[in-house]
Amino acid sequence: MRVTFPPDPYLKGSYVYDRGASERGLLSLRETAFWQNTQGFGVTSRADMERIYNLRWFGRWTNSVTFSQKSRGVLGWSAFDLMRGFATRRAIALELEVDGQTDAQVPLHNYGTKFAYRQAVLRKWLIMEVRTSVSWPKDLLQQDRRVSPGVGMGFEMLFGTDEFLARPVTF
Repeated sequence: MRVTFPPDPYLKGSYVYDRGASERGLLSLRETAFWQNTQGFGVTSRADMERIYNLRWFGRWTNSVTFSQKSRGVLGWSAFDLMRGFATRRAIALELEVDGQTDAQVPLHNYGTKFAYRQAVLRKWLIMEVRTSVSWPKDLLQQDRRVSPGVGMGFEMLFGTDEFLARPVTF
């Protein structure tokens, strides 16, 4: 949960188009129109391509671009995720990501990687996830890129189903 002060109200509407199936290859296109107090009106276009291999491996490539009234150019984000499910409700996930903004002082804002391990604990419906990350952000020209390590832990409770998914909740 993220709480900010002062509040930054946000309204959005989205349209999603899916073509294919994850087992053979799925293309998902999402258009979102939004209004946010700090950004004004804007649009985000997102494309995902994903595929399941051998019922154990899952790969996804995501690209997203956003333009708003108050953005400097176009904000872009791209990530590649690879996930592997194991028996006894365990999984690992790896993500490589990059983001930037076309008219910013530093167009390539950040790049890095994340790794997560998840497994059921105590009950079939309670999933624990531990994650690590390392990235190299840069906001200003005079800054040097320095490594920024991260660690995290999350819990997921499954309601209405006990279907375990390999996808991480902390990414």
